[in-house]
Amino acid sequence: MKFSKHHKRFTELSKPLDRIDTGTMPKLQLIEGIEVIAYDFYGTLFISGVGDIGVDDGEPDEKILLEVFSAVDIHTKNMDSGKKGFGIYNEVVDNIISTFKSRGIEYPEPDIRQVWKKVLEKMKDQDLISFQKSDDLYDTISIEFEARMNPVWPMPHVTETLHYFKEKEYTQGIISNSQFYTPIVLEALTNQSLEELGFSDELLHWSYEEEMKKPGLEFYKNYLKKIKAFDKQLNPENILYIGNDMLKDIYPAKTVGMKTALFAGDERSLKWRKDDSRCNKILPDLIITDFTQLTDCI
Repeated sequence: MKFSKHHKRFTELSKPLDRIDTGTMPKLQLIEGIEVIAYDFYGTLFISGVGDIGVDDGEPDEKILLEVFSAVDIHTKNMDSGKKGFGIYNEVVDNIISTFKSRGIEYPEPDIRQVWKKVLEKMKDQDLISFQKSDDLYDTISIEFEARMNPVWPMPHVTETLHYFKEKEYTQGIISNSQFYTPIVLEALTNQSLEELGFSDELLHWSYEEEMKKPGLEFYKNYLKKIKAFDKQLNPENILYIGNDMLKDIYPAKTVGMKTALFAGDERSLKWRKDDSRCNKILPDLIITDFTQLTDCI
């Protein structure tokens, strides 16, 4: 595939990560009737340095922010620009999320580019930075920030498994808390397009496009609408959804009728959520610790 400059930048900023074994015992069985396999991205298809993604996730690090500003030719004008910048970032995110919630969205997902647009404008107004606007400034700063805050790398055996199910003519999709750069980093670090990996474009469900995210049930119900538009004969029980988080992945997918597999392959991202009442009475249909295990279960 032909890489864009954003693909190339993720490649430059990324390095291999090793998964951390969880010591979990797999739960494997044959599940019949599956026609669609859908995957979570962060912490499932890809190792995630922080285990997840979200505009409101991650620990403030003013050094990282200053590195990002330097990378995109934003000039700091104050010794506290990094520290104050993170404060403004958090304030902007909180305000946008509050606005979304006022519209009735329980779990909002803003577009990170709009977040950065407001952050940079506020910082400029407060004389903390100076910069020249460009057509892709907000795309670029989002990528520079994400690659440093949340390094990612493909899980072992992911591409082989995706190709296996593609060759077996299973329909494959993604249900992910995500931003515009999520499909870019997937392609960049596998060196393959989404189509080459076996994904159906109609069944890619990105939270930033929906303006809502996991574990909201509405987010999953909207995916079922895409399934019906794709093939009216498909029902929730024909979908196997694989994710690493009992609350964000297994609980909502199971609630709307999908079959579920908990990916327990990396300590960073495995979330049992045993203290959450929504999770302590449900069990996934499968528990896998390596993607190759899926091929014997479907």
